[in-house]
Amino acid sequence: MSMSSRSNRRRSNQRSSPVRRPVARSVEPPDYSREYADVRQDLIWITIWGGLLTVGMIAASFVL
Repeated sequence: MSMSSRSNRRRSNQRSSPVRRPVARSVEPPDYSREYADVRQDLIWITIWGGLLTVGMIAASFVL
């Protein structure tokens, strides 16, 4: 095998230039606070009613 064919094979195995990846742009997360305002209000009411019913069951267990 000649020296020139060896050097050609070595050159073909190496990359000629590094592959550049596109830079990802930073995307801000969407603001859902307006869309979920009703859901938050409902969850607050569920928490209040759940607490009141729990206190009522505990009070009823002492009375009955």
